[in-house]
Amino acid sequence: MRLIRWIAISVAAALAAFVIVDASLLDYRTVTPPLTGVYTPSFAHVPDPLTVHRELLRLQRLLLTPRGDAFLRSLLPGESGVLWLALLVALMVGFDFENLNNPRNVDLILMQALGFCFFEVLSFLRELQQTEFVQLMRWVFVAIFALNFALLARALWRVVHPTAAGWRPSLPTRALATIAVVLIVCDVMAAVVRQPDDAGFFVNLGAQRLRERGKMPYGDPLLTGTPGAAYGPLLYVAHVPFQLILAPHPVNVDSPDLPTLGEHSTYQLPPQLATKFCIVTFHLFGIAALFFAARKLSDARAAWAIVALYAGSAYVLGIGGDQDFISGMTYISHIAPAAVTLVAFAFLSRPLAAGLLLAAGAGAGFYPAFMAPAWLGYYWNQERDRWQFLAGFVGGMLAIGIPVLLLSRPAGGRGLIGTILWDTFGHHTDPNGYGRSPFSFWGQQEGLRGWLMHPLVGESGFTTPVFLAFLGLVVAGFWIARRRTPQQLALLTAAIAIAASIIKIHSTGTYVEWGYPFLLLGFFA
Repeated sequence: MRLIRWIAISVAAALAAFVIVDASLLDYRTVTPPLTGVYTPSFAHVPDPLTVHRELLRLQRLLLTPRGDAFLRSLLPGESGVLWLALLVALMVGFDFENLNNPRNVDLILMQALGFCFFEVLSFLRELQQTEFVQLMRWVFVAIFALNFALLARALWRVVHPTAAGWRPSLPTRALATIAVVLIVCDVMAAVVRQPDDAGFFVNLGAQRLRERGKMPYGDPLLTGTPGAAYGPLLYVAHVPFQLILAPHPVNVDSPDLPTLGEHSTYQLPPQLATKFCIVTFHLFGIAALFFAARKLSDARAAWAIVALYAGSAYVLGIGGDQDFISGMTYISHIAPAAVTLVAFAFLSRPLAAGLLLAAGAGAGFYPAFMAPAWLGYYWNQERDRWQFLAGFVGGMLAIGIPVLLLSRPAGGRGLIGTILWDTFGHHTDPNGYGRSPFSFWGQQEGLRGWLMHPLVGESGFTTPVFLAFLGLVVAGFWIARRRTPQQLALLTAAIAIAASIIKIHSTGTYVEWGYPFLLLGFFA
């Protein structure tokens, strides 16, 4: 009876809202035009049918045209469709209708509300000189920051004060598995049909330079100081096998320091499909790791539910605009580091492998390195596990870091390490670039927010009060994680990932994929 009463109240509220909105728009309706004529359709003679072989060839060529590309894109849900699909999946799979007071319902609503804040958010970049849109954009980023911070706070609270309320998916295992598989297929289609965003383009280009020159992009005369050298080294390395498969022979005969660009450029770009295949591969590994980790913590039914919530989320399917997105399967910098870190979490019972894989996650996206103190705290009370994890993590970092140093070169009057730091961390905080971005919670702000993002020493972003507070959370994670369960470690991992996202200047708080799967593991496993 409580459920029926709750549904009736919801329907009545929706109808009342519709009547109010309909009445408010009454004065703005246009008058219907008068009838000017009637018509009868006519049809010309159609061409004779082709043979099956020729028909398939023509259809294949058509798919390679802009019209074919538009057709393939139409197979996927649009931006609003993604939001409603994600909400429907969340309600079907995760919402507890039997116990509306279940705190997990609040967690689920907060995670869905964050996605709605991303609707058409990229349109603000086209209106940065319009005062009313700039103010609206700032309000939107305040909401994004607040919702991220609320999830971070709830995750930390749940680490210290676990809830006694139970949770079970409302659907049976086979139904959940079917929904999850369909959503995973939709994810893969989104990666294959849509164009990779800037991160994929630049990483693919940096990988081609690595393949051609045998050098990392850090300090590359063409890419240094640009987005082409701003990403984790393993992302470049991971692209190379796919480039070799798609283009066994190099697409450029030579690769000069500074090739001619512009209208008369002779330098050829790498195959775009390499990035798409790379994203799909990382995503499938991440999905598999999420399933096995959840099954180990709970059972197969809960594991399929968690996979469905992740694969069907707006953050994976893509949200932010009609053609360009702020997150999702077009962004390898969002998907890949989270996937590798999920694989590390799936190996939590094997500390050596977990340490090595967490280092690989840092090699893909940098931020997982800040999770190491918390994971070390989790293992600390088991001496053998503690040293195995340390050996794996330190060994993995050395295995990545030494080749990066050997295959990079100094540039811009900086030393080797200074060049690498400037091309990566510096690029995202450069006061002449992303550090001035108004597309954020922090950029071009004065008062308290301006002071929190102002370096206390020199011009280094590592000395801002916000970054120092983030480091405080990272260090505290060591003590918070001690004697905790894997679910609590997942929540602490999510909190650190969320914190790494909300201290970013450009696109503050929009890297939800970094922490979202760990929130699901911590809240629902």
